[in-house]
Amino acid sequence: MFDIRLNEEQRAFQQMARDFAENEIKPIALELDAKPDWEDRIPWEVLKKGSQLGFRSFVLQEENGGAGAADHLTACTVAEELAVADTGTAYYFMLTARRARDWFEIRMTDEQRAYFIPRFLEDDTYFTTVAVHEPDTDLGYDYFTETPPDVAFRTRAVKQSDGSWLINGAKNFQTVGYLAKLIVTMAQTPDGPRAFLVEGDSEGLVRHPMSKIGRRVGDNAEIFYDNVRVPPDRILGPPPPGRTDMGTHVTIAAITLGLGRAAFEETLKYTQERVAGGKPIIQHQAVGLFLADMATNLEAARRLIWTAAWAKDHPEAFEDGSADRQPYELMATAFTGTAVQRITEQGMDLFGGMGVVQGMPIEKYVRDALVQKHISFPFPTRFSITEALAGYKRQVNPLLIGGN
Repeated sequence: MFDIRLNEEQRAFQQMARDFAENEIKPIALELDAKPDWEDRIPWEVLKKGSQLGFRSFVLQEENGGAGAADHLTACTVAEELAVADTGTAYYFMLTARRARDWFEIRMTDEQRAYFIPRFLEDDTYFTTVAVHEPDTDLGYDYFTETPPDVAFRTRAVKQSDGSWLINGAKNFQTVGYLAKLIVTMAQTPDGPRAFLVEGDSEGLVRHPMSKIGRRVGDNAEIFYDNVRVPPDRILGPPPPGRTDMGTHVTIAAITLGLGRAAFEETLKYTQERVAGGKPIIQHQAVGLFLADMATNLEAARRLIWTAAWAKDHPEAFEDGSADRQPYELMATAFTGTAVQRITEQGMDLFGGMGVVQGMPIEKYVRDALVQKHISFPFPTRFSITEALAGYKRQVNPLLIGGN
């Protein structure tokens, strides 16, 4: 049903990301993770080098300064390779890259593009974030129920007499929220929620990094808006009707996959070196079963992610009925988060006592996986599960899922 094979260009991007991750990110990842001060954990030189190689901009069309690799499958292969070295660093590049495509080329006006694209291309540290999540609201973050129909953002935007907007409110957990130089901010207006293009140096904008157990190299931030003024022409338009190649969820799943692969590769190496009972522990059957389970879950996650990416890039396959419509992106994100947490814990088990020693790679991977799992957890909401089960009613005995 799905013909998913990497072409020559996709393999070239994959190899470039693999080389950069191995040579530039991985050698400093553990050292940065261990630094106590958040500012010292920002990999500035790596971010600049990666930007110069195009990891922020490769999804843009060539006329906009990119490489024209707008498809999600390419993004997922690049995201996985970067995340093998460090998930936080991968977030800086990949979320900014996907949003560059979605915002600059699909949703901005010509005037907005003329203003933002040059700033984006000329500044190697120009990263972006979307500010949606708020404290104490039900906007899509109740894990088991659908969003109430009357819920509204507490962050408010009030139109002024000169046409500008004043934004007041607070957001939290925003990934790349501390360094971002462009923040698409969701705020409530009398006409409903709108997406505002807020620049990072706006007066009245205050940001605080949030300390996390894992993914310590990548920032999450609380963002506060105190009469932040936004010009009249800085409202981001909605996606075009029927557009499916939006969002970053499948890219996040690919980042999580890269973390799982790093844990597996490090564990495989360790089991070949550690000797017990007179032979490397990889030769013990129980260890082999662990490794086989880890490898199987990695490959299952990759198949789901690639299917989800292909589905986003080929909506016509679902329109003409040649492919069965399923919420592949939600499935991939949820499954991968759970699978990778299990993989990292299995790796720690095989490391034995060394697995809990600070400074060992597997200890970092376990902490990073906990963060990734909690990012993934909201996606199998009641709505998405219902949607998934509805799709499978055509394929599975209804008694197995409680249907009729």
